[in-house]
Amino acid sequence: MKKLNTYFKVCAVVLFAMVIVFGCKKKEVIITNSSEIEATQMKDWLDANVKSNKNIDTTTTGLYYIVEKVGSGPKVITGDSLTVKYTGMFMDGTVFDASSSFSYVHKGTNQRMIQGWEEGIEVLSKGGSALFLIPSAKAYGDNGYAIIPPFSALLFTIEVIDIK
Repeated sequence: MKKLNTYFKVCAVVLFAMVIVFGCKKKEVIITNSSEIEATQMKDWLDANVKSNKNIDTTTTGLYYIVEKVGSGPKVITGDSLTVKYTGMFMDGTVFDASSSFSYVHKGTNQRMIQGWEEGIEVLSKGGSALFLIPSAKAYGDNGYAIIPPFSALLFTIEVIDIK
C-alpha cells in the first residue's frame, strides 16, 4: 500500500510539473490570410475613409494614399538620400515596425524597400507626409516575410524629414 501511495504522489508531482511547463509555454498565434480576406479588408478601409471624407488618391498601379501634410520643394526621385519617419501597421492598426529617423538611398542598390514604399514615397516632398495603403502584391505578396503573413495589405505613415 505504501508503494502505491508513493507511486500516486510521484505521478501527481509529474502531472503537476507537466501542467506548469506546458501551460506556461508561449502559444504561437498563426494568422491565416487569403487574397479574399485582403480584398475585403482593403475595401472596408477604403469605405471607412471615404465615409470620413478623406481625400484618397491612387497611383496608376493601385497604391492608395492620403496626403496628411504637403511638403515643399521637389518630390523624391531615384538616388535621393532620404531621412524619413515612418510607422508600419497591419490593417487592424497593430504596429509592426517604426522609426523616428531612418536614412536610406531611394531605390539604392544596397537597400531594397518594398515596391509600395518605393512607389509611394515619390508623391512626397521634404516635410510632406502621407498614409499609404499598400496591397500585398506591392509588399510581401503571397509568401509573407518574418512577422508579415502572406496576403497582408500594409499601412505605412511616412514623413520625409530630409532629402539630399
